[in-house]
Order: sequence, then C-alpha cells, then structure tokens
Amino acid sequence: MIKHGKSLLVLGMAVFLLSFSIAHAETNINKEVTIKGQVIDPVCLITMDMKGEGHRECAANCAKAGMNLAIMDEKGKIYPILPEKAVTNPNQPVLDYVEKTVTVKGTLFESGGVSYIVVKEIKGS
Repeated sequence: MIKHGKSLLVLGMAVFLLSFSIAHAETNINKEVTIKGQVIDPVCLITMDMKGEGHRECAANCAKAGMNLAIMDEKGKIYPILPEKAVTNPNQPVLDYVEKTVTVKGTLFESGGVSYIVVKEIKGS
C-alpha cells in the first residue's frame, strides 16, 4: 500500500511540474512581429461599437485618462498594448495615431489566450 501511495505521489508531482512548466512557458511566448491595423479604444469599440474618425477625440481623451489602447488588425483581432518599461504609459507611442490605420513593429506576448504587443515602431498608413 505504501509503495502504491509513493507512486501516486511521484506521479502527482510530475504532473504538477509539467503543468507548471507549460503554463510558465505560455506566459513567456514572445516574438517580433509587424501588424497592420487600426489604433483603437477597445472599451468603446467592444461595449458601444464606437470607432472611426467620429470617435477619435473621445478615444484620445480616454487614452489620456488611462484607458489602454489596442491595435486591431485587418482580420479584427485585437492586440492590447503593453508598455515597454514598467510604470510607463503604454499608449504613449500611439497617441498621435488614435483611430488611424498604422503599421506597428513590436514584440508580441501571448498569455491566457490573449496576444499583447509592446510597440517598438509605428508608421501611419
């Protein structure tokens, strides 16, 4: 009985360590990417379907007030913007491009099924 219990304990620990390493690896997936899309205010887009030229001023004000902006690619996938350094405004690189089409180069991070981007370079289209 003790032998069986030890086997289960070892198996349980192995499963735990494997699941931990898989989960940890998921949060560290990153790669350099180029995304063409629109700088959006995801809160207004998702909750009120507000977007485009007529929403530019509202989105810019929300961004200045602390709401995170995002890039929505041509297929409709949304990439929330992360700051390059801690305790900095993640919106800073994109503030001049709110509700405009851009090409962004940056680092893509994937965690929990969400793809985030750290913007390194941005060009208006």
